[in-house]
Amino acid sequence: MVQSIAALALVLAIFAGLVWLMRRFQDKVIPSKEGHMQVIQRLHLDSKNSVIEIRHGKQHYLLGVGVGGVQKIAKVSSDVAEQDV
Repeated sequence: MVQSIAALALVLAIFAGLVWLMRRFQDKVIPSKEGHMQVIQRLHLDSKNSVIEIRHGKQHYLLGVGVGGVQKIAKVSSDVAEQDV
């Protein structure tokens, strides 16, 4: 009985460690050299909503991401976006 409980505790500990790793590296952006779209920055408003700045070519967009989906907030002129960088 003790061996079964220890095995269950080990499996749960491994699962908890994997969940922690997934959440920690979830928002890391790996730059892609193939596409023309890139995530510039992400601002978390709360646990379910965030604002993302996307660059597509020379155009920048602000997107709202939440439970309801993705919505375009604004198109930022490239002059303003380049000043912030």
